[in-house]
Amino acid sequence: MKKSTLISKGLLGTTFAASILGYGLTVNAAGLTQVSLELALLIDGSDSISDEHFYDQIDALGNIFNDPNFYNDFVLPLKGKQVADHKNYGQTVVINDPSVAVSIYQFGSGIDPDNRQLVYPVLEQIADWTVFNGQHQSGMGQLDSMTINKVGGFTPIGDVLDLMIKEFSNNSYDGHQTVNLSSDGFETESSSSVNSLDMAFLLFDSGVTFNALAIPTTLDAQGGGEANPSGDLYHSSNLQNIVDPFGDGFPPLNLAGNDGSVLYDYATGEKTLEDAFRLKLGLETIGTPPPPRPPEPPEPPKPPVVDPTGDPENVPEPSSILGLLVISILALLPGKNKGT
Repeated sequence: MKKSTLISKGLLGTTFAASILGYGLTVNAAGLTQVSLELALLIDGSDSISDEHFYDQIDALGNIFNDPNFYNDFVLPLKGKQVADHKNYGQTVVINDPSVAVSIYQFGSGIDPDNRQLVYPVLEQIADWTVFNGQHQSGMGQLDSMTINKVGGFTPIGDVLDLMIKEFSNNSYDGHQTVNLSSDGFETESSSSVNSLDMAFLLFDSGVTFNALAIPTTLDAQGGGEANPSGDLYHSSNLQNIVDPFGDGFPPLNLAGNDGSVLYDYATGEKTLEDAFRLKLGLETIGTPPPPRPPEPPEPPKPPVVDPTGDPENVPEPSSILGLLVISILALLPGKNKGT
């Protein structure tokens, strides 16, 4: 079931979300289901992202999460791994029953119809929380680009990160928390008191790991301008600041212990969108690139086709072939003696 969070900038506050690592589908004292990882994919649905890039992301994620091998590629390799216990810093635990809870959101902004000057952030859940484990290994049926409408509007990254913390606090799961952000990084509208860097500090303090996938912008990438003064396809420094807010090269770690990071491989044309998502999902779940997808099976050979434009003198007529066949059969029959 889709859920939208619409909050006026004047009502925005900041909250802290507890990050607790779970290791199986058990229910804790607070009634939350423990999982190894809570993974929220946060897709930029503002006007600075083209419709093609937005809907291609939905289709790519649908292919990945509905792949029968999703659990084997992105979850099962966690079994038996030692990981940091975020409930007890400095401690490590072994994951015996790996599970990953995934939800997908898009963000943009809306305009108050009664006050056209009031712009508020929009965070819309486009795929419900789904747990992938040994019992449910693939399938996220809500991912259909034909039924999802892009939010549009400005890009209030800071405000939306604040809403994302609240989403983690209000869901039904308890595990290490990671946000998978895909955006151009250009913050075209946000509350003056809640910008993306401020929120990145809060996410850091609450133990949330951030990973980002750079998506090319529709802003004036060639001529620059106020919204895009650098003229670049993505705001790399802003994306990097979100992932590593202190800028010290020690961003919050992913579940398996590797650093949070920004992936530019799609924006630079080195990978397809689906392959870029697969790589980033592997890094934030099992800590390594997932195994390569099996190659597509070769097409069966096609039967030869007689060229109808060939020399007719070299192509026997059907009637000639039939006549030769009849003569051959008659020659094999025993002859009759004359005069009997």
